[in-house]
Amino acid sequence: MDHLPDLLTGDDRPIYVRIGAVLQRAIESGEMEPGERVPGENSLMDHYGVARETARKALDELAKAGLITKVRGSGTYVREERRLTRKPRRYRRQKQLGEFATDAMDAGRDPNVQASSVHVVATSKVAERLAIRAGDPVMKTEYLFLADGEPIQSSISYEPLELTGGTEVEFPEEGRYANAGVIPRMDAIGAHITHVTEEVTVRPPRAAEVNALRIESGVHVFCIRRTFRTDQRPVETADIIIPGDRYSLNYEFAVTDEEIPATT
Repeated sequence: MDHLPDLLTGDDRPIYVRIGAVLQRAIESGEMEPGERVPGENSLMDHYGVARETARKALDELAKAGLITKVRGSGTYVREERRLTRKPRRYRRQKQLGEFATDAMDAGRDPNVQASSVHVVATSKVAERLAIRAGDPVMKTEYLFLADGEPIQSSISYEPLELTGGTEVEFPEEGRYANAGVIPRMDAIGAHITHVTEEVTVRPPRAAEVNALRIESGVHVFCIRRTFRTDQRPVETADIIIPGDRYSLNYEFAVTDEEIPATT
């Protein structure tokens, strides 16, 4: 921007909060555009006559609000929102392009998925979700999903080895069913999936998620707990983690004239 905005009069909040507030208004009004370089600490010090610590705290306020991003060795910039869109899923039996790959390509971005699988024993929480006993063997697979090289989401899935162990789908991303998806893989061993459930919550990111997904300060994450079931049992459960600034979760529902039975 050509000039820094003046502080509002009659505002008795700490000066770093006041500086952050006027910069936030400039960003939200479009005066400072996405991708534009934000005035740095030296500029804020000179214009507002404040100490470096005050200027730094003002920029930290903007970072916590998810409005700016710091690029090491380059500077601080107004955050550009390049969100992917996650729409209601239509799960199919045949092998198809993965959900994330579809979302990334729809946004004009190049998808890539990294995965690694290992045998572990089920914790009590995983066991409850898979309807097995704590300590039973499961396959744990960790995924990192990238678009144009930028990490967008991660997930950890679990499958009971009493079901998949020794079969050609034991390792989810190996063999002829690699990248096929859970439903075709389970069909290959006679486990016919009929239901998929998802529970979405929001929380602050954990340290490992901050590092793996390069999450900026102030950004929370969507947590999607997804489970695939046959009519008899759960066969796969996963925790999907999506930073709130990477995805838009879009849902559309039809309105019908069908009456809903009263409940007692």
